[in-house]
Amino acid sequence: MRQGRLIATGVMLAFCLFALWQSLLLSLTDRLGPGPGFFPFWLALIGAVLAVALLFTTFREPVDPADAEVRILPHGPGAKRWLAIVVMVAAAAVAMEIVGFRLAMVVFNAALVIALGERRWWLIALFAVLGSFGVHYVFTTWLDVLLPAGRIWS
Repeated sequence: MRQGRLIATGVMLAFCLFALWQSLLLSLTDRLGPGPGFFPFWLALIGAVLAVALLFTTFREPVDPADAEVRILPHGPGAKRWLAIVVMVAAAAVAMEIVGFRLAMVVFNAALVIALGERRWWLIALFAVLGSFGVHYVFTTWLDVLLPAGRIWS
């Protein structure tokens, strides 16, 4: 388990450092206050600090000989779910440009909940609709963020 934690934390640290570098290419402030690089900078910095702290605590814990038998990547049913989620995320990213955020996320959310093992149709439908139309409403109305409308309806 320790080796997997070290690999995952190292990847997260690399990602946070990359995001930190990219956020510094944007301005941190503008004439109204925080600029476009402000939140990415602080989120990446906090993530990098937490990743370094996790690396230190992982290195300090004693090595368990039973860890040599532990698999890092999922296997069996867990691997199928993991692969299904990765494929669905990629498909949703592509579909968003074609059919728009709301429709792509309705399908993605429903498929995600099914892939994770849920079988009650009303719960799947509730999660899919709230996760799509609710998030779209919050981002477009309250936060004034443009989300993909899709080529079909634009």
